[in-house]
Amino acid sequence: MFEKINITKENLSKLIIALIVAAVFLLTMSILTDDNDSRKFISSDGRGSEAALCSFLSDIDGVGSVSALIEYDTEEKVVGVVVTAEGAADPVVRNNIVKGVSTLYDVPATSVMVFQKDTGVNGDEKKQ
Repeated sequence: MFEKINITKENLSKLIIALIVAAVFLLTMSILTDDNDSRKFISSDGRGSEAALCSFLSDIDGVGSVSALIEYDTEEKVVGVVVTAEGAADPVVRNNIVKGVSTLYDVPATSVMVFQKDTGVNGDEKKQ
């Protein structure tokens, strides 16, 4: 009933090629049928999500206190974001903020501006 399978180099190479073709086919089908917009959004209505963005960004290590302004186009799509953060003087923190915002709102990094937040320590000298 059970016969010994004769494995030769030719049969083994055909099996490997068949497995590679099947894997490529499955990956292609997965990519073609994937929902491109499976991200979770901060706010369903779009507007008023600055507070949620600030809360999210302030949880990133080194960011500190955050303020944000989000600019929308006429179709309620985010077109630009300006962020001020206490830790923005550090280039790594600044880069993390830009990457987080650009990923979250699906905008290019060039549409995200990050500035050092004025902590008020030297602000008294400017006001006098």
